[in-house]
Amino acid sequence: MRSKSRFSIKMLSGSILAGFTYGLMGEWIYQNMERAVSPVISTVVYFTGMYLFVGCAVYAIGKLGHAHAYAPVNRRQWALALVLTLLLSALFAWIYDWIGSGSRGQASSYLFVIDHSDSMSRTDPDGMRYQAMETLLEDKEPEFAYGVYQFSDSAKMIRAMAPMREGGMGDEPVNTGGTAILHTLDTILQDLNNGRLQLEDHCRMILLSDGYATDMDETSRYDCMRRLEQYADRGISISTVGMTGDVDKQLMMLIADKTGGIYVSVQDIQQLEQGMRQAAQTEESDRNLLGYRSENDTGILFSAARILFLICLGLLLAVEKTVVCERFLNTNSVLISSAAGSALAGICLETGMNTFGLHPSAMRIALCILMSVTLLHEDTVWEIDDIPSGR
Repeated sequence: MRSKSRFSIKMLSGSILAGFTYGLMGEWIYQNMERAVSPVISTVVYFTGMYLFVGCAVYAIGKLGHAHAYAPVNRRQWALALVLTLLLSALFAWIYDWIGSGSRGQASSYLFVIDHSDSMSRTDPDGMRYQAMETLLEDKEPEFAYGVYQFSDSAKMIRAMAPMREGGMGDEPVNTGGTAILHTLDTILQDLNNGRLQLEDHCRMILLSDGYATDMDETSRYDCMRRLEQYADRGISISTVGMTGDVDKQLMMLIADKTGGIYVSVQDIQQLEQGMRQAAQTEESDRNLLGYRSENDTGILFSAARILFLICLGLLLAVEKTVVCERFLNTNSVLISSAAGSALAGICLETGMNTFGLHPSAMRIALCILMSVTLLHEDTVWEIDDIPSGR
């Protein structure tokens, strides 16, 4: 006789499906909470939801495959892991935002980058965005410097960076053309490199637009990330203001998050002045354990901290799966596979978003799948070896 080891295909495929399903559900929850509450709360809700959903799914799959197992789940261990998930997700999110927060500074000058594409004739026909900009500068000292670019199919400097006392920007342009955001970022970088534009340290750039970039697609996201790194290296924080619901929210959030700015959504023209002021005067967005990290926060400390924190939270999910699967035979494989999946999940989220510029939604869904992967060791199967002929 000999033994044959095997793993439960039902558990493997079912846990992957559970992770993917929660990834979609969790993404909807996360996107609705991301800008409405603190990163601590959104992180706690996200991982608590994963703990409950995936744990229940693994238990149900195990029960279906091993209906003969009647031993009860250790509720004390399950509840303890849940409490630790709540506490540690809050603690890790707070620590991740707190690390290095003392280095954040207020804006020393403003560079306004204003959309005047054809769609602005409908979104802001009266030029309220320029009035909001002037109102924002009213409480500044005469020596406070600012500059203005306008962009559609191309970008143009209409006021060089200079103190307020040197006057305004002249006439407003006619709205026409597309929304070339990537080209605009390139143009400003070129002006910085050739000395045509000079910015102080901690200058805040405020980019306002009402639509999708006409010169970008998903394949251009990596190129955009590289441009944003150059801005962050120069200490330029870009806050973005999205007018109306047609704006490319994901792109505007990417630009803000990767440079240490904030994203502000303006649903109607009456909110514009308040939104512009919020974008200009808020010191910096909170660092988020599940989101993009500013290029100002590069370095091994932030990468290692994110990966370590996610591994720890994944291990708590692994403990839960082990507890609910104890009644379903050998669970060493459950713990080992879940721990390995958690390590891969942390590395995937960190490198995917902050090295390769992949979409954060896709990376969070991948995180859920990897953390949910479960290998359950099945019963040992005994077989009688074939007896050779002639014996």
